[in-house]
Amino acid sequence: MKLLLKTGSMKKEILALILLSFLTSCVTTRKSVTYHISTLENIRTFQPTKEESRIIDSLKSEAITSLEKCVKIHGAACIDDVELMGLHEANFKGGNAKFRERIFQNFKIPKNAKKGENRFRVTIGKQDTIENVDILSYTDDDTKKEIERIFKLIELNAWVSAKVHRFPIKEEFEMSIFIDDKK
Repeated sequence: MKLLLKTGSMKKEILALILLSFLTSCVTTRKSVTYHISTLENIRTFQPTKEESRIIDSLKSEAITSLEKCVKIHGAACIDDVELMGLHEANFKGGNAKFRERIFQNFKIPKNAKKGENRFRVTIGKQDTIENVDILSYTDDDTKKEIERIFKLIELNAWVSAKVHRFPIKEEFEMSIFIDDKK
């Protein structure tokens, strides 16, 4: 009888050790991962086509003619906005800081993301929309897929195209999402 009690007690202790071992193995010590986003870099406007250049030159010529007429009629009371009508870079509705904020809010770090720079080029087309996103470099396939996912979101496609003399032109810029380890 004493042997049975000891055996039953040992079974409970062994069972308790197995259960404790199982529970501690389920706790993971995954490192926290953080990320940050660069500003818009390498901004470049596309040259207009020959036909677009003719239209832009015509608009500029009309603006100069209109200014000259105004000066003849009203003297110095005219506003010279010819230069103001020059190049206007593409802008995210709400500002480019808002664009970065939206990326930051929507980007979900993949579970197995690797540390490093994920660089991409965004082309804003003539129709006030993102025309193309090229992933230039990435740390891992899951992070690349996440970048592709966020640029399909409607809320990131709220742009005003770049313009020359009010004529829309394409513009591109580069950005990076840096994945960092937080220890």
